[in-house]
Amino acid sequence: MTPEQWHRVKEVFEEALGHAPEERSAFLGQACGADDLLHSEVNSLLSSYEQETGFMETPAGTLAAEFLAKEESAALIGQQISHYQIMREIGRGGMGVVYLAEDIDLSRRPVALKLLPTNLTTDPERLRRFEREARAASALNHPNILTIHEIGQRDGRHFIATEFIDGITLREQMRIQELKLSEALNIAAQIASALVAAHGAGIVHRDIKPENIMIRGDGYVKVLDFGLAKLTEHPVAAVDTEAATRAMVKTNPGAVMGTVGYMSPEQARGLAVDARSDIWSLGVVLYEMVTKRAPFTGETPSHVIVSILEQEPPPLTDYLPQHQPAYKRLSARHYAKTERSATNQ
Repeated sequence: MTPEQWHRVKEVFEEALGHAPEERSAFLGQACGADDLLHSEVNSLLSSYEQETGFMETPAGTLAAEFLAKEESAALIGQQISHYQIMREIGRGGMGVVYLAEDIDLSRRPVALKLLPTNLTTDPERLRRFEREARAASALNHPNILTIHEIGQRDGRHFIATEFIDGITLREQMRIQELKLSEALNIAAQIASALVAAHGAGIVHRDIKPENIMIRGDGYVKVLDFGLAKLTEHPVAAVDTEAATRAMVKTNPGAVMGTVGYMSPEQARGLAVDARSDIWSLGVVLYEMVTKRAPFTGETPSHVIVSILEQEPPPLTDYLPQHQPAYKRLSARHYAKTERSATNQ
């Protein structure tokens, strides 16, 4: 089924859900006309939808969106996009779905193929963010940064083909196993190495968090998802953490981008950011790795932002009394310097 056919199937399916069950048969006859394929596909979706969601209390609109996303993903298995044969889904997020795929032309190891959902390709902002991720990441060549193989578009589908990382996210790693201090510092050092390379190329990631860090089976770390990255006009100079934050990246006034809980104070304020914003986020990730707690918390995202802007995180020794004093001083120094930089903007 082509993207255009699938889009039409979804349109009729969503319209059919707006009719009472006893009215849907007549509606389909009118909406589909002589298109037997359309009628068959929509009817099949309706039957599956009613069986799967009949006893759920989630709002119908939410259920329909989730159901269609799953159905679209299943429909793509075994299909070919450009020279990539899709094998299975391996992840999804706000910016797209990631599939394990085979590169038919090169017959190399499986790749990860990230697709922007077809229903989002008409959203200019999401499309710009998707393409920005590709441009930013493909400009980098570092062992701790996900390797981009190709950026392309085929039959209305935008995609990025990358190396496939056989591993788990840092978030998953922290859930299944308590990290030793040496392990946490090793992971943080590899993330820092990736960020040094990115900052040297004039790229600020702006969304460093455990979900965007992959850990291979051999312990090697890979930084993913430059979807929120901004390219600066010139490479970022050496970071002077004592100086006031300079506006290396221009953003729309008041635009808050990033993930609440990991964003720096200047991100939370919607201000321009530079490399130090990533350093702040890395500090948050390191704090969480060694304490198993987030340094900034709150009942709502707004409360978390207030915590970032106005409160100091609990000292590491509150959770780790055996911690070396030098490490405690290092953590306090990191947050104090970054906070001063944001305040001086």
